[in-house]
Amino acid sequence: MSLLHTMFGLHAMRVAAPVLGAVGAVGSMRVLGRAQRVFHRLPVQLVGVEQARVLVIAPHMDDEVIGPGGTVLRHVAAGSDVGVVFASDGAAGMTGPERDEYVDTREREAAEAAKQMGTSIIEFLDHPDGQLCRLERDLSDELADVLRSFEPEQVFVPFPTDHHRDHQATASAAARAMRRAGWSGEVWSYEAWSPLWPNVSVDVSEVIDGKVDALNCHASQVNGLNYVDATVGLNRYRGLRVGVPLAEAFYRAPAAEFTRVCAKLTGRI
Repeated sequence: MSLLHTMFGLHAMRVAAPVLGAVGAVGSMRVLGRAQRVFHRLPVQLVGVEQARVLVIAPHMDDEVIGPGGTVLRHVAAGSDVGVVFASDGAAGMTGPERDEYVDTREREAAEAAKQMGTSIIEFLDHPDGQLCRLERDLSDELADVLRSFEPEQVFVPFPTDHHRDHQATASAAARAMRRAGWSGEVWSYEAWSPLWPNVSVDVSEVIDGKVDALNCHASQVNGLNYVDATVGLNRYRGLRVGVPLAEAFYRAPAAEFTRVCAKLTGRI
């Protein structure tokens, strides 16, 4: 299913097709604007969680909770095997002994959060925090190895335009890794630093306390910035759209579509 099919639905495509044919690529923004006015709200499907083998790719220690944490908890409750891989060292530009101590702290906090959530940590890749855009090819090689060895059915990864360069680089590296590994499962893109255009949401109302507890495990982060209230606020806002108290929103797509979307939005892959 194409990106436009996913966002607007089949009915929207039937209405929009004549317009698309008339204006071509240069009028794409006007087409999107017209479609939004015609359909008022883009369709978002409230979906359940079924047992699966799941890989969460997180740029930093805490992103695995902020973005998909509630859905991960629901996966664990459903009997899913959930593995997590962290792309960066989380050191935020520190150097020397202070850096090593900080990395140890962040990895220990991630281990505590994993225990809280019932997930397993596959690997800390320890690339420099804030520099993943320079290391996308190395990161993609490592993620391709993880895809081959862990063999997930679903992958959770940041949306390609999430407003953090490490998050964008992680999405691009993951897309390249999927191609290299020949992986053809389902991708669930999550939001962390900026909203996305979702096509599915998951009700996390009953697991929000567990998500908050897991996020609080990342004490070095939540003590400086109020990630907890911000994350719960986003989940509450997302819940409004689908008629539940709290929800997490995703762009769900087959791997091939995710790689195409990533290439179009970032100009890389």
